This record gives sequence, structure tokens and C-alpha cells, in this order.
Amino acid sequence: MRDKSNLDNLEKIEVLTDAVRNFTEIVSKFQNTFQELQDKINFLSTQLEKKNIELEKQITKRENTKNFLNSILENIYTGVIVIDNSAEIIIFNKAAENITGYYKNDVVGLNYREFLQKNHLDINKSALQTLSTGKETHHRQKVVISADEEIREVEYSTSIITDSNNEFLGVAEIFNDVSELNKLQKRMSHMETLAALGEMAASVAHEIRNPLSGIGGFAGLLDRQLPAEDSRKKLVTPIISGVNRLNSIVTNLLTYTRPQKLNPTKKNIHKLLDEVIDFFKMSISINSEEFEIIKNYCENEVNIYIDSQLFQQILLNMLRNAFDARDTSKEKSFIEIKTKTIMPENMSDVLEPEEIEELRQLFSFVQIDIIDNGKGITPENMQKLFNPFFTTKETGNGLGLAICKKIINLHQGDIHVTSEINKGTTFSITLPLFEKYEKKNTYS
Repeated sequence: MRDKSNLDNLEKIEVLTDAVRNFTEIVSKFQNTFQELQDKINFLSTQLEKKNIELEKQITKRENTKNFLNSILENIYTGVIVIDNSAEIIIFNKAAENITGYYKNDVVGLNYREFLQKNHLDINKSALQTLSTGKETHHRQKVVISADEEIREVEYSTSIITDSNNEFLGVAEIFNDVSELNKLQKRMSHMETLAALGEMAASVAHEIRNPLSGIGGFAGLLDRQLPAEDSRKKLVTPIISGVNRLNSIVTNLLTYTRPQKLNPTKKNIHKLLDEVIDFFKMSISINSEEFEIIKNYCENEVNIYIDSQLFQQILLNMLRNAFDARDTSKEKSFIEIKTKTIMPENMSDVLEPEEIEELRQLFSFVQIDIIDNGKGITPENMQKLFNPFFTTKETGNGLGLAICKKIINLHQGDIHVTSEINKGTTFSITLPLFEKYEKKNTYS
């Protein structure tokens, strides 16, 4: 009986041992499986972290690229307007603001058609035409009225914008202000016309001068031979006066048309102005309480290379014009002579010292303003001011300002005029401040 009981116990122990062994094996398998899963999780976590880092880099790179492109878009000189397929303005860059005078925050989100209609602009000459027809336009010109009601001529092009799947997104309109360029082209065309007229006038002037000299000579001879009490002597005087006037016109015409040679020397512009002003004061007779010349020179000494004889002729002519334009109804008339120097500042550090000096010489100028409080010049006369033979004076020949402009241009300078009726006129002469100007001592 006891042996049977012991046998049963042994069987139970074996069963229990087998069960423990199986359990241990299962636990071991679970542990191995768990470790494998843990390793896979760690591997995937590492891979995911790498992917996240790469994705962040790509996002950062795309964001930087986007910002860079936006920066380019905002800083280019060309105006850009982009509309979507419903004609809503979605892009309006800084150049577009500068050209049109409208601010981005006030324009983006508006319907482009309504914007154009509101500002009385041509709808057909815009991105709307491309949006409605699907046809792009290139290098066309139109007129834009800016926010401050200034008329500007612009050259524009339009293009269709699509995505990577060639799906239509909208239309871009790019444009540039070509007002100054058109003015320059008209000016060049005008100068070519004047040059052709000048050549013809020079030929005519030479033909006139020879018989004119004979008329003047015989009239002078007749004047000397006639006694003072002879009534015919009164008829000779206007002949001589007319001949002298014609001779003056012919001389000025030849001065304007023939090549001019400059002999520049280094002069202090303020001393030169003082000399001209003193001479001009002696040539006029007027009460100082009625008329005054005001000097308003810049503090620094200004020395430039200039043909002083020709430049004195310019200044005297312009002072005479300002004096003749005075408004006698005003209590006191004046001419103000103002000077200032214009020099570039904040030059880039990336340039070499010699490059900086070269640019400084190239973009440095002296400006001489001749300001009066006279009658002013009408807008229609402003357009013809420097044309030969245009004058508003009864005794003028209309060549004075034309000659002035020619001589100033020969000095590589320029002249501009601003005027307001009944308030006065300002002539601004700009001349270069070249330190190496002495090497260029003649011009024709």
C-alpha cells in the first residue's frame, strides 16, 4: 500500500517537474520574443528619430527656400501682382507698392477687377485679360495712375501659373516703371532733331554773316559821312542796330551749333560765383530795397575742374534771366544762389579701398541752385525751355538757355528746372566732382 502511494507521488512529481520545465521554456520563449520586440521597437524608434530629423531638416530647408524666394520677390525692382482663378489678389510685392503707391495690406484679398475699376485703370491691359482668355502678353505698355494721382508709364507682361500636375492656379502680372526711360528716349529723339536743325542753321548762319558784314560796314561808313544835322542819319541808326542784333543772333547760333572745346582749370566754385555776382551787380541799376542777391553756400570748400570763361557766361545769362523774370508787384524780389555737395555714404565693406574711392569720385557732385521769387514758368513753356529760338522775351533770341545746357552737358553735368506760377523758379546745375578730371582737359 505504501509502495503504491510512493509511486503515485513520484508520478505527480514527474508531472509537476514536466510542467515546471514547460513553463520555464515558455517563459524563456516569451522573454526571447519580448527582447526581439524590444530590439525591433528600439530599431524603429531610432529609424523614426532619424526620419524626424531628416524631415525637420527638409521642412527647415523648404522654409528657408520659401523665405529666400519671398525675400527675392520683395526686393526685386520689378512689380509683381498675382491673382488666383477667382481674380483675387494674393501677391502684391514691394516694387508694386512703390510703383502704384498702394500698400500691400490694403490690396491683398481684393478682387483685381474691382481694384482696377475703382482706380479707373484699363481692365483689358492686365492679368484679367490672361485670366479670361488664357493668352499671355509680353512687353506691352500701359498707363498707371498711382495713389497720389501721378501718371506713370509701365511695361508689363502676364503669365499663367500652374502646379506640378499642370493644374491652373492663377495669373502673374509683372511690370516696370518706364516713365523716365520713355522721357529719355523722347529727349534723345528731340536732341537728334535739334542736331539736324543745328547743322542746317549753322550753314545758313555762315551764308548770312558775309552779306551782313557788308551791310554793317556800309551802314557804318554812311553814318560817319552824314553830318549830325542830316535827317537821313536817323534812318541809318536803326539799320546799324538791326545789323548788330542780327550779328548777335548769328554769333550765338554758331556758338550753339559748332563743336565747343573746353579748357578746364581747377577753380573754387564759390570764388567764381562771387566774381560773377559782383560783375552782375555792376551791370544792373536797381534799389537794394527792391532787389537782393542772397548767397547760401555750403560750408566746405568746393574745387572743381571747369572752363571758367564759359561757365561765367552761363551764370551771367541765368542771373539775367532770373532778374528779368522778377515780379514787380511784389514788395521785394530776390535771387538766391545756393550750393551743396552730393557724395555717396555708407559704402560697402566688401569693396577694396581703391574701388570705394573710384565710386566716390564717380558719384560725387556739386549742385548750384539759382532761385528766384519771380513770375514763374507755365507748364507748356517748361517743355520748350531749352529749345533753340524759344523765348518769352520781346528782345530775346531764344539761344541763351540752349547754349547754357550745351556747355553744362560738355562739363558732364546736367541742368533741371522747377517752377511755380507767381512763386518763383529754381534752376539746378549739377557738376561732377572728379579728382582725376584734369586728365580729361578737352571736350568737343
